[in-house]
Amino acid sequence: MSGSCGVSANTPAEPVPRDGSVIERRPDSAHPWSQTIPQTTLAYIMRRYQRSSYSVWPVVNAEMLLQRLEGGNDPSTYCLALALCAATMAQLQLVPLMNEDREVDSNLLATECLRLREEIDFRENLDARSVLVSLFLHVYHAKINKRNSAMLFIQEAISSARLLRLDEDGMVTKKWGTDEDVIANRDILFTLLWVSERGYAMHLGLKPSYASPTCLLDRTQASENTHVQGLLEHARLFAAFDDVLIRRSDSNGLSVNTLRETEAALSMLSLGQGDRAATRIADYCITKEWMRMIIWQEALSQHLLSSTSYLELMTFRFPVHVGRDLLRSLQGFSKSDLLPLGRDQLLKCFEIANSLADTVLCTSSILSSFQGFHFGPQDLLHALYQKLLPFLEQDSVLNSILHAKTAEALVKAPARALHFGVNERWSVEEQSNDGIDERLDFANNVRSGISEIHDFSFG
Repeated sequence: MSGSCGVSANTPAEPVPRDGSVIERRPDSAHPWSQTIPQTTLAYIMRRYQRSSYSVWPVVNAEMLLQRLEGGNDPSTYCLALALCAATMAQLQLVPLMNEDREVDSNLLATECLRLREEIDFRENLDARSVLVSLFLHVYHAKINKRNSAMLFIQEAISSARLLRLDEDGMVTKKWGTDEDVIANRDILFTLLWVSERGYAMHLGLKPSYASPTCLLDRTQASENTHVQGLLEHARLFAAFDDVLIRRSDSNGLSVNTLRETEAALSMLSLGQGDRAATRIADYCITKEWMRMIIWQEALSQHLLSSTSYLELMTFRFPVHVGRDLLRSLQGFSKSDLLPLGRDQLLKCFEIANSLADTVLCTSSILSSFQGFHFGPQDLLHALYQKLLPFLEQDSVLNSILHAKTAEALVKAPARALHFGVNERWSVEEQSNDGIDERLDFANNVRSGISEIHDFSFG
């Protein structure tokens, strides 16, 4: 961020994170109206947004937002800053910041934002900033697992955008207000809302309020910005999945052909050329495998599965393929890559791992199919659980469910040591060759283990 952004000389002392990290001080500048949250605090959090979360929500020009905050008397801009900072703080699990004797956390930021937007009568004074405020309040409430509030806020964002005609094809030619220059990549603003509502509605088992498909820019129309390209690629997953999403609750159900064609379309999609932020790649990979698992769950609920089906999608083995593909996708990502994605992606990963666990526990034929292989489905489940553990620890309920199922799957799996004679000498090499050491160390050596898991073909 530019050093030109400043704060009032009367602003409380520089905030200090509890983890001891240093926050850069900005030059003082006059501020014509009172803010309850110092600009130094907001500036620190916005820099964290720019560094870690911009690739997920590439719609705020943080530098311009800071300049607007210090240079004008505009409560709507301040309200946007509060919402963005509340979402960022919650999503990244930032420690509370201290300003003198006052503690600033995401709850305080969200509370102040909600108070201020009612004061300024935002519903009758809508602009694109109001839309983003609703979006970031959705993110905040989703992170703290207030699902009803989160759903209402994202629907509010969609409705506000429609009132402003931001969902129309000609939105890029819209005349934007001077104060709206804090919004970046305006041509994908509604796409971000469209994807966000669909993803959250799927978690709650609801249809999205905006049922119509959205117009996605193709690669030649879109900005060369890699974050824009990444979001559009993410949106194409939802576009491919849309038929299933809109029709899955219909009384007639979905046909085998619809499920098969949708899964095939998802499998064929891939990221385009060019660099992508690690967070965006992880988001894409997790969402893709989650959608494939939902299609399989839909087939299961309609009693379409068969052990003799020629379509892998229509067998009980399909969760093994999805779990393997998810594990391959996640192996190169660190906790810092995945943390900005928040609770939504944790839930997606949990759904995949949980479906794999249920399949392993309830279908004995799955384990027998892998008897000749070095690693089996229970090993996949174990590795996936260990990979997700840093994120599962944020939710004790999900952690306890998956921990219990993983332990049960490992206990029920065939004991490989029983294949040895009681008098047979176990050398280190023999133990390694027969999978004993690998079994124990698999969770901590995902990369080496994945190379053992090939594209199996079952008859």
